Amino acid sequence: MDKKNFKKRKKMRRQKQIRSIIILVVFILIIVFAINGLISLISGKGVDSSSNSKSSSSTITYNASSNSDQNNSAYINPLNNTPTPNEFCTLVNPHNKLDNDFEVETREIKGTGKLFSITAADNLEAMLNDAAAAGYPMYLVSTYRTIKYQQGLFDRKTNEYIKMGYTDEAAKEEAAKWVAIPGTSEHNLGLAADIVSSTWYNKNNDLTQEFENTEHFKWLYEHCTDYGFILRYPKSKESITEIAYEPWHYRYVGKEVAKYIMENEITLEEFWEEQ
Repeated sequence: MDKKNFKKRKKMRRQKQIRSIIILVVFILIIVFAINGLISLISGKGVDSSSNSKSSSSTITYNASSNSDQNNSAYINPLNNTPTPNEFCTLVNPHNKLDNDFEVETREIKGTGKLFSITAADNLEAMLNDAAAAGYPMYLVSTYRTIKYQQGLFDRKTNEYIKMGYTDEAAKEEAAKWVAIPGTSEHNLGLAADIVSSTWYNKNNDLTQEFENTEHFKWLYEHCTDYGFILRYPKSKESITEIAYEPWHYRYVGKEVAKYIMENEITLEEFWEEQ
């Protein structure tokens, strides 16, 4: 073999080796990308859900456009069978305040003079109408409230404890167990309703836990999820909600989320912790 052919063949072998190396690198990159994609799919990183991190001054919410279709459905996480939060799951409590410029579009609930979020008003009306048809006519005590109105309620409850001998600080602490601190009330969302029977309310000076002993409460508790509502402050959950048991307070969160929360006997706070 002459020197010229030898160099030519050597060059061809080198080019072949380079092509083989390039093909191998491309193959490895494809494998790496495929594995990363599989890991992301399994871990649920591809699902667009809101953060469940808590802070003392932020509201946990799900940013989504208003869509009536979301009233009846929610994405179910296949890993833990937990529905993801929808636009109705905003968490408002002493640790998650609404922004000062928060606004909600409301409309009147027919025949009540009370306002409710326009995105869920139909559901509330349906629940009230079906309850009446079943022989349990309900009475809306309170629905949408402005922060200013909430301040008045809180001050009134605080004064009740002051008259009982509590200090100002202690009175506010006790009042907060029954009335949300202004800016932390679910009623400001337009998605919460205090519901009792008219006959019961006429016989009582205020909302009390004895309402749970009525047939009206039993109907609400058993059927509220059919309309997307939950009993927001259940018994034995005070350490989590930081609100005393309220058998009259119902919150709209959408049907799928409502069923999950009530069937698993958890609170909205615990639902967010699962996200």
